[in-house]
Amino acid sequence: MSTYLVVGANGGIGSALYAALKSSGATVWGTTQRALPQEDSNIVHLNLLDNPHDWQLPPITFDVAYLCAGICRMALCEEDPVGTSKVNITGMSALAKRLADAGTFVVFLSTNQVFSGNESFVPERAAYQPLNEYGRQKVVTETYIMEHCEPAAIVRLTKVVDPNLALIRQWMAQLTAHQPIEAFYDMMLAPVTLQQVIEVLIQVGQQKKPGYYHISGAADVSYLELAQYLASCLNRPQSLVHPVSALQKGIKKTFLPRFTTLSCSSTIALCGQKPPYFSEVIQAYFNKDT
Repeated sequence: MSTYLVVGANGGIGSALYAALKSSGATVWGTTQRALPQEDSNIVHLNLLDNPHDWQLPPITFDVAYLCAGICRMALCEEDPVGTSKVNITGMSALAKRLADAGTFVVFLSTNQVFSGNESFVPERAAYQPLNEYGRQKVVTETYIMEHCEPAAIVRLTKVVDPNLALIRQWMAQLTAHQPIEAFYDMMLAPVTLQQVIEVLIQVGQQKKPGYYHISGAADVSYLELAQYLASCLNRPQSLVHPVSALQKGIKKTFLPRFTTLSCSSTIALCGQKPPYFSEVIQAYFNKDT
């Protein structure tokens, strides 16, 4: 049985991955920079801003380490590129190198933001073209890991939509109460479910095949289309969904790629996971067959 480490076990993806590995009977450890949970002694404290010599990792060799931590708020990366780089580049790269040097297979979570968004279904080996600071930081760390931590896997994600997503919860509450909502017609996403992400990550870790893997929705849709479909699922009139412009609301153009979809050929070849349509992702909220 393999031994796993989930770095960022307190985050949305990290916590779900940690729970799934634990429930499978695997030996799994996690890290958090927050207060340690008293009920789980296998979660240890680790802050990527600390000196690597001060990191207190368990004195064991992990077979697989999932690097799920980091600062993913694009606006914050833009506002504080130096400070966020210390976490997303300096700290993460040092941790990846330390784990790889110990013989651990490293799985790094990345993003579609490493590409320009000018084309749909971007191949795994396409040239980097980040348009914002968050994407740039991911590019630097991806490059370092693949050059210094092989064998390793890079898993790039599009938008992960799960029941804990604040925007969806808010929309559902407002629509259920017959209250109007606003949704961007000029912000695109290719949504995937959290469950699919966890299943692919586990497969990547089990098979330990180095390379680049994409987890993407089957098509680009606007937040407006997503909201309208949600309204129909709740049997609410489309008139409750008001289209607004993300650009006019002050969101930077570099945060608004025309396309967000990624080619998933390597992921399909590895584990057969095909990109879901956005209707399938929304239906997951209602536990219905699609």
